[in-house]
Amino acid sequence: MSAPAALTSSPLHQHNISDLLRRTARRVPAKLAIDGQPDDCIILNLSLGGALVTARTKFAMGQRVQIEFSVPTPNHAIEIGATVRWSSAEGVGVQFDGLRARDVWALNEYFKQLSP
Repeated sequence: MSAPAALTSSPLHQHNISDLLRRTARRVPAKLAIDGQPDDCIILNLSLGGALVTARTKFAMGQRVQIEFSVPTPNHAIEIGATVRWSSAEGVGVQFDGLRARDVWALNEYFKQLSP
């Protein structure tokens, strides 16, 4: 699978493209905070670029949020700012601001563990 041109020319180019395209559909408990008010949620789909998160309400496109979650392998907590890219009755799509190197490593280790 080749990567879209937008990915190869983006600031994310330092990551392996196959890692960027890798996603997990495992449910991960999380907290989604808006204006400092955290709310429990579930990550339905997770990648290095963002996540699909359950939500009780719709969010405005472009709204700033904080998301906090842990990946079980290697038991690493991640807290990151994100931007709402879309919102529907099914959930909220958020794009991460930028993961720290150790967060990228932990997510890649988690994704490897999920691979068949």
